[in-house]
Amino acid sequence: MRHAPTIALLLILGAFLLAAQPSDASLESAWRRNRAWRNGGRIDPLQAPAAARGIAGKSQAADAAGSAVYIVRLSTAPPLSEYRGGIAGYPATATWDDGSDEEENYDDRVPEMLLSADASGATGGESDSEPESVDLDDTNVDHPFPNATAPSPAPADEAPGGSATASARGGASGSGSGGCPRHRLRLSMDRPQVAAFASLLQRQQAQVASEAGVGDGDLLYSYKHTSNGFAARLTARQAWRLQRNPAVASVRRSRVFQRQTSDSPKFLGLPGKVWPAVGGQSKAGDGTVVGIIDTGIWPEHPSFSDKGFSSNLPSGWKGKCEQSSTFRCNNKLIGAKAFYGGFQRASGKPALTNDWLTPRDADGHGTWCAGAAAGNPVGLQGGGQVSGMAPAARIAAYKVFWTDRSSGNMYADESDIIAAVNQGVSDGVDVLSLSLGGLDPNDNYFNDLAFMRANAAGVFVAFAAGNAGAPGRSQGAGYRTVANFAPFFLTVGASTIARGASLASAAAAAGTQSLPLSAIAGAGSTNNTVSCNGTGSGNSTGNGTLPGDGSAMPGSNFSSGDGSSLTFTADGGITLTTSSSAAPVVADFSSRGPLLPPSATAQPPQPGNAILKPDIIGPGVDLLAAAPGKKIGETGGLARLSGTSMATPHLAGLAALIIQKYPNWSPAQVMSAMMTTARVTDTASSPIKSSTGGEATPWEMGAGHVFPPAMLDPGLTYDARDKDYQNFLAGQDLTRAKREFPGVSLSPLAVRNLNLPTITLPRLQGSIQVTRTVTNVGGSQSTYSVSGNAPAGVKVTVAPKSLTVDAGQKASYTMTFTVDTPSNDFKYGYIVWADNQGHSVRSPLVVQPLSR
Repeated sequence: MRHAPTIALLLILGAFLLAAQPSDASLESAWRRNRAWRNGGRIDPLQAPAAARGIAGKSQAADAAGSAVYIVRLSTAPPLSEYRGGIAGYPATATWDDGSDEEENYDDRVPEMLLSADASGATGGESDSEPESVDLDDTNVDHPFPNATAPSPAPADEAPGGSATASARGGASGSGSGGCPRHRLRLSMDRPQVAAFASLLQRQQAQVASEAGVGDGDLLYSYKHTSNGFAARLTARQAWRLQRNPAVASVRRSRVFQRQTSDSPKFLGLPGKVWPAVGGQSKAGDGTVVGIIDTGIWPEHPSFSDKGFSSNLPSGWKGKCEQSSTFRCNNKLIGAKAFYGGFQRASGKPALTNDWLTPRDADGHGTWCAGAAAGNPVGLQGGGQVSGMAPAARIAAYKVFWTDRSSGNMYADESDIIAAVNQGVSDGVDVLSLSLGGLDPNDNYFNDLAFMRANAAGVFVAFAAGNAGAPGRSQGAGYRTVANFAPFFLTVGASTIARGASLASAAAAAGTQSLPLSAIAGAGSTNNTVSCNGTGSGNSTGNGTLPGDGSAMPGSNFSSGDGSSLTFTADGGITLTTSSSAAPVVADFSSRGPLLPPSATAQPPQPGNAILKPDIIGPGVDLLAAAPGKKIGETGGLARLSGTSMATPHLAGLAALIIQKYPNWSPAQVMSAMMTTARVTDTASSPIKSSTGGEATPWEMGAGHVFPPAMLDPGLTYDARDKDYQNFLAGQDLTRAKREFPGVSLSPLAVRNLNLPTITLPRLQGSIQVTRTVTNVGGSQSTYSVSGNAPAGVKVTVAPKSLTVDAGQKASYTMTFTVDTPSNDFKYGYIVWADNQGHSVRSPLVVQPLSR
């Protein structure tokens, strides 16, 4: 027994070490206390009933076994969207498909990245002399509505080009428009180097998971295209082990997202100037693929018929259709897939309720969005048609929304969404439209890295701003309702559209009458309200309004039915009259800023640490688009819906038109073209109004309302690439950025100097400088002069006061903001660069001038 003391000591030590290991319960409690791990609770308060507000937390709470769905990102290597060769022994050969059979060294094809504003020099050469500056308030030029009379677009087959020699204030040489590669980059999964690297990522993920005790049965998705990581069902202990692994960049609980839920083509000017510029309506969007991540699609609907579509699919398309005996794709709907692994594991339900485990849409939301973005023209009874923005584009539908059996609520799990994004990038989509989101007070830019990587792969992403409406005053100046606020995708708010009228007044006899909607909502420039005055069934003095101004319409007097006609019941004589109001108006439900990310609340205050969101507004009130049938095989009909969900696919379809005309542009340039040509006046030539009645501010409408007749010829674009976004994230959190971007040389970039087409400066004290770089995409050398209005209480100086830029070249300018009259409120202004060829490039200025 002489070893008894030693044994006792070892037993005591072992007990101590065992006790030191945190229990699953304590770890779960820690996750809940730590805001970085707390579930997002993505809920749309306008779509979900009050009783269902807790579904997000319930769906992702740990089950009886103490497990939940987590998303794990590794720091061992970049995802495929950022792979440039030379990693882990793989040669630096091309991993991208540029349409040729040649293999090139990627380093010879990397687009020139914009220099950070803090770097010495500008992108491109500048003259040795000090540039002449100008105060905005001295320009005496007012451009409230740039491109009110849009210049004629260049022919569809005419791409911007020009001299490779920079002017005195021009930029560096580049190929084609904006120095982009000659062919749009597409990830080529059939090349051996890519396949080998993808296999390496999957092996690394499997090893990391195994080391934490995660079994193969708990692994849901392997992310390789827009993330290097995986989604898995983990216990709190396994999540804790993964977090401690140096190969892991981040571990977080998967969040849940909610949906953000009519002649918009005419209102947007597509038939007159936009569709003709790309070959006509029958060719609008040809050669592009629009991906819809939503509730699925109804394949039999005529909006998705492939009549007239060639079997020759777009050259970059690599995707497939998840077909079954009851679900078929065609030459219009070329891709479809359902993602439900995360939802099933998070909800703990082995099966779903009232839904198909296929891409078929059981709700209608996804079908509507697909039709609005890229649906075929569908005729209406009595005349007129409903059409998508890019009717010649192909469609890929990715279903991520499902109905929870216990609550009956529909939501999407984040792990499924990221899997769909990875799939879309791998398939070769040009555009991704996501009408989903919600409010998460703990959200941050790093949570949206999958979309940054999609951007890096050349995919344009449009996100709904949310349907939470205006923030309450009691919530303070820093409160926001806008969701989806990262700079690498377009955040879309909603507005009304104008509805013309060919009917001044009409009398109707007693009985049930039907009036073609086209007779009321025909072409025109006013937003008409149809009023019913007389004796209506169930209402002695029936008064109502045709949907169009956001008001409800009493069903006892009128109903819009399938949207093709106005039906009303009258006991006696009844008179229909029209009145008009200007449009667009920012919808009351459309989410707003101000957006102040968590890092912007640092002490002491860091000026310039915010981004203007939403970016833009588009049609989203009482619009018609495709609706599912009641049973499989039926063609379906039309539905009239409202929401930022409806505005988002409009912008996604318009992006496809830009990409069709300029396939070499980056997603940032596509966003810039939309934003810098946006309109800020309504059909009455007055400033766009908010639903509250006052003038809309940039926090409500972003850069303004999309104006397609000008977006195809913007003159200048603001570009940003993967390296710029990496440096931007490094400016937010350098330590985390180093984990997320292994092996990348990072130069932290202040938010204010990210090359966006907007400038936002909260809590400005004293003076600060902001730098921007523009690219001439106008097709020839041009000289741009600056004008604009400075925000009240702020002096703004711009240098130089003019830019002469060759086609395809870059030029930079600097703005100095100085507080003159302090205020706690945000003040608004704008800057416009205009040439003598009809281009007006407008950027909003949002400043909060404070005293020192």
